Formats: sequence, C-alpha cells, structure tokens
Amino acid sequence: MPPLPHQKKPTIKDVAAKAGVSSATVSFVLNNRPGQAISDKVRKRVLRIAEQLNYHPSATAAGLARKRTHNMGVVFYRDEQLISNAFYSFVVQGVIKEAIRREYNLLFSFLPVEYRGYADLPKIVRENNVEGVILVRETSPRLVKDIEARGIPVVAIDNFPPLKGVQSIEIDNRHGGRIAADHLVALGHRRIAFLQAAMDRPSIAERGQGFRAGLEAAGLRFSPRTHLVRAAELTFDGGRDAAERMFASPHRPSAVFCANDEVAAGVLRAALLRGLAVPRDLSVVGFDDITMSNYTYPPLTTVGVDKEALGVEAMSWLIELVERGRRDPSTRLAAVSLVERQTTARPSG
Repeated sequence: MPPLPHQKKPTIKDVAAKAGVSSATVSFVLNNRPGQAISDKVRKRVLRIAEQLNYHPSATAAGLARKRTHNMGVVFYRDEQLISNAFYSFVVQGVIKEAIRREYNLLFSFLPVEYRGYADLPKIVRENNVEGVILVRETSPRLVKDIEARGIPVVAIDNFPPLKGVQSIEIDNRHGGRIAADHLVALGHRRIAFLQAAMDRPSIAERGQGFRAGLEAAGLRFSPRTHLVRAAELTFDGGRDAAERMFASPHRPSAVFCANDEVAAGVLRAALLRGLAVPRDLSVVGFDDITMSNYTYPPLTTVGVDKEALGVEAMSWLIELVERGRRDPSTRLAAVSLVERQTTARPSG
C-alpha cells in the first residue's frame, strides 16, 4: 500500500534498518550489481521489505548516477512470438531504423514470466545500460512504475492494459472500426457482422465500438445476436471456426468486419470450403493490413496502419524524452485508412 500523504517517504535507510543490513547491501540488491556476496535469503528479504515499504530509488539520483550510453531498450513482455508477429515485426523494424538514423544503439530484453517486482526487472534496466525503454503490446503497470522510478523514460506501443501516466502510442481503433462499417454500409450491406475475439484487449474492443457507431449512424439498430460473432482467438483457425458457425446460422450476414487480418483469412478459407464466392456472396474486411492481406484469395480489403511509422514515432519520442527531459504524459493516435482490394462489393440479389 502506498504511504499516506502525511507519511514520510521511505528511504534506503528505512529499508536497510528493517532488513537488518547496510544501505550498501540494499543498493546492491535493488540494482542487482554483480560480484557481491549476498545470499539468496538476504536478497529476497530486501526485495520483500522494499516492496512492503513501497520504496523506489530516487529517479533524480538514478539519472545523475547514470552516464550517457546512447543505448535504448526494447522490452517484450510475456509474448515470445512478438518479434516474428506479422504486425509487430514491422513496428520493431521502424524502431530499429529510427535508432540507427539518430545514432542510438538498441538493446533487447524479454520478460518470459508475469512481472512480480524488482527481481524481474530486465537486466538492461537493472544495470543502467539504457537511457530509455520502449514497451510493445502487453505490459505491466508495475513494471512501468519500477522502470520510471530509476529515472528511465518509457514509451508504450499499442499497449494493454491501459497505462496511466505514461507516454503511449495507440492505433486509432475506433475510427478504423467506423470506416470499415461506413464502407460496407455505402456498398449497400445491411446484414453486417463483427467477428470479434479477445475483447478484453482495449484495441479490439475499440474496433467493435467504432463498428457499432458506424452502423447506428447509418440508422441500423445494433443487435448482438445479429451483428456479433465470437471467435475463440485472434488467429486464422479462430476465424475459420467462427465463420463455419456463422454460415450455419439462419442470421448469416452478407458482410463481415473481422477484428484482424488473420481472422479474416480464416473467414475466406471457410467461405471457399462452403462454396461461397467472395465478394459476390460475402464481403469481408480485415484490420491491420499485414503482408498476408495482399496474397489471400481474393486480396483482402482491410483497415491499414503504417506499422513501421508507428515504431519510428515511438523511438523519436523516446529520444526526445531522453534528450530534452520529461513532459506531461500523453497518448498519440496513429492514423488508419481503408485499403480497398477485392473482398468487398455490393450485396448480390
């Protein structure tokens, strides 16, 4: 529990006194400095007491102690497939290109388990080897707090859960859902479904909100029974399986907006196997404009975002924070646009 407003902020001496060790030992443990003969028992006790007292090293002191390294960190949290993901690999490519252009080095770190506190801080952070950190996708508010407590600024990209008090860059998902709905309505579709999954992720929920707003703006009364189809996961298989159920329903839509392009590809496969022609019998819109969307059959109409530009802006912003000092936390929205290919047309009949 954080200290009450009238309570004195805990110091390193408070942690040392309660743990029965020296302030130097506390510093060694919290900074995970190598070459120190500290038992695992003492290390765990110091970490536990620091957490109980809600003690964080002074960000100012950490900043003064750290020399310029021209190193930036990219931390992946809990998703070992992230760097090969069809969307985020291009985001990371943008991060790398901007770092090279600005003559900064990049260090990568991975957190394979749920973040639990000081002991799980990435090594590049613990050893003060980076001046700033980029977090991609899923992350931990507690992780952000502990990184920033060391005087290291953070920029988060497409993160969830939402992070208060941190610089973040998010895709304009609501607008993306809205323009997908607008496109299908303009073609004359009235029976339009949103194929959703992972609705606990804000980005997916926002796409659904934008989709609903588009339908209602067109005078179409939104009904979960008619307009929502749930997939087990945001994957090709998830989209295919959900589409098979959708096609068997008496409420089969004439168009479907999919939460992402992988789901949409699964819908296209299910339509092919059922003998439905796209777009004559079914119009399909995806989201993300990953490379695969150019090579589906037919090529996929989708909502696109400049993924590499997302990474470029994140790194540029982080460098600005490092070189010019911290600014008020804010959120920037990455623009989206409709990429028309061959999976949408006017409804037949």
